[in-house]
Amino acid sequence: MTSLGRTVLQMRITLYRRQFRGGQAVVKSVFGLLGLVFAVLACVLSARSGASQVLVGGTVSLGLTLIGLSWVLFPVLSGISDDNIQPRHFQMLSVKPSRLAHALLATSAYGMLVPLTAIATASIPIYAVSRSLAALPLALVAWPATVVLFVTLSRVVTVAMSQLLKSRRTRELALLAFGAVFGGLYFLQFPITQNFSRVLSGEVTWPLTLAHSIPFSWGITGVDAALDGNWPLAIGAVAGLLLLDVAVVWAWQRLVLRLFEGRVSASYGASRKQTATNGRNSDTGWRATRVGAVVMRELSLWGGDVRRRSQLLSVLIFTVLGGVGPLLTDSIPFSAAWGAWMVIYLAMGAGSNLYGLDGGSMWHLVMIPQALRDDVRGRQIAWLMVAAPFAIVSTTVVRVFGDLGLDRLAVPISVTLSMLGVSAGLIVVISVRAAYPVPEPTKAFSLNTRGSFNGGSFALILLSMVVLGVSVVPGLLLALLLPGAFAYLSVPVAAAIGWLGIWWGARMAVDTLVGDSDKILHEVISR
Repeated sequence: MTSLGRTVLQMRITLYRRQFRGGQAVVKSVFGLLGLVFAVLACVLSARSGASQVLVGGTVSLGLTLIGLSWVLFPVLSGISDDNIQPRHFQMLSVKPSRLAHALLATSAYGMLVPLTAIATASIPIYAVSRSLAALPLALVAWPATVVLFVTLSRVVTVAMSQLLKSRRTRELALLAFGAVFGGLYFLQFPITQNFSRVLSGEVTWPLTLAHSIPFSWGITGVDAALDGNWPLAIGAVAGLLLLDVAVVWAWQRLVLRLFEGRVSASYGASRKQTATNGRNSDTGWRATRVGAVVMRELSLWGGDVRRRSQLLSVLIFTVLGGVGPLLTDSIPFSAAWGAWMVIYLAMGAGSNLYGLDGGSMWHLVMIPQALRDDVRGRQIAWLMVAAPFAIVSTTVVRVFGDLGLDRLAVPISVTLSMLGVSAGLIVVISVRAAYPVPEPTKAFSLNTRGSFNGGSFALILLSMVVLGVSVVPGLLLALLLPGAFAYLSVPVAAAIGWLGIWWGARMAVDTLVGDSDKILHEVISR
């Protein structure tokens, strides 16, 4: 390994050790154990010599396809990646781009994901050995080639996204494209899961045949062809896999070279509308108050900041698929009545890092502590104005077009009121108790912001599910147990619980900001 490679490797090791602490270490360990279980299970399933070749080979192909799609789509859609060093970090140094590209790619195997992927893809030679030793040489070539394809293609996609998502128009188009991809995958998982038992039983074989045609599973395709005596197809499949490896490695080198040659735009300008209104303040009435000013600023950010809108993307998708999808198909295994309430929970998660999204601009709160109370209250009101329409639309669609009709209408009203209020309290509490830094849009490879989340935020968001569940109990019981019109007594009770949640959350958030605003500022600007 060259001196540059050793330096990059040491940087990765140092960063990985710093990130593998506290809550992040717990989260990564849990996911690492789950990944190890999945990888071992894939190897065990591939060794079933007693089952039919079509079934075992097709199942392994499906597994490899899922792993490959996860490597490519998960970093872009979630913002989470195991690659903690990007080429832009070296842009100001006098290093050869080709050497840097080689060093970055070679050392990116450090961590948990690549070894886990290597274990899972060991199912290729295991499958070959369980059937015939004659296919083992091809399998031993296809095994590392498959790992290289997964890892390198993931790196290419993330770097390409970081270079392409520069202008406002490209970010808007990418947001729509990712929404369509994510929504389609979410919607398709239900019919696929519903019929998966028929695939495993061998009753339906076309998904397995289709999986063989996807490049991620060409290693298994080559082994199957060798087992059938079709050696030209076997050699062609493995050769095609190697050619793809060469292509993605070349693409990686070209992307790094493009960055160093200065052909990547760094523009992140304001829109023409924002520029035209710059310097003018037309707010009057309640919008001119301190709380109103915060509300208008937050609404502007929710509508103009692509990172915040990407947080709302999952909320919008679930509003459509969770609230409307079960009315259209029986393959979605939950009632549409739960869709609106899950939407509120997702919206709460989307607003759980408000100060992290502010980043360094939070300094004005540190300098003016008298503005803390109004700032927190304004953020709560703005979030309610953003989240409430999602919940109302979902609830209305279910009641109008579903089988429930207007029966027990007090139930959705009371549950929605209490959940919205308590969620408005939770978002500010989590935002101050577990704030984490968010990459700037020009430095991110994803529209999502979860790439830098911490274990505290993850744990609090999970705990908030329990808090929300407890908060709806009083109103829900009254709506279900009281007869006739008396059931609507649950509505003021739920409204009171919601208001209590708003007040309690604001008080805790303000107290935390008063005592630790400087620490929170340090957390949200530390990258």
